Amino acid sequence: MKMNTNELKLSREDIKKILPQREPFLFVDEITNVVPEESVTGKKTFTGKEDFFKGHFPKMPILPGVIMVELAAQVSAFMILTVLKYRSLFGFFAGVDKFRFLKKVIPGQTLIVKARLISFRHNIARSECKIYSGDSLVADGVITAVFIDNKTF
Repeated sequence: MKMNTNELKLSREDIKKILPQREPFLFVDEITNVVPEESVTGKKTFTGKEDFFKGHFPKMPILPGVIMVELAAQVSAFMILTVLKYRSLFGFFAGVDKFRFLKKVIPGQTLIVKARLISFRHNIARSECKIYSGDSLVADGVITAVFIDNKTF
């Protein structure tokens, strides 16, 4: 797995080697850039076939904001878990600060998450996340995660 380059393209299978989530809850299709413990860029295309679109909303499907937050959290966790000394950690979602949803996201759109690590102290990571559809900012905010050794549970 090659990292720390602008020409990076990690597939879903590569991502599964790092992130613990699996279908239907793995929301990262591709990682296009990662600087471990610094920044990461990931992508996800929502096709409209995902189950949550059936009820959110019938005849007018809109991506739930909570799914955008989870996507940002998964991309952010990737940036921590790529570091060899942190590979044995498991990240738990701990908080969201100042998350704003600026535009609706509908089936067929590809979202690009750009996350930048703000701090990582005492196994608590805070990441600033911006979510784009094309050049348009659709959501942004700060994700907090707590990382523990996965052998403790």
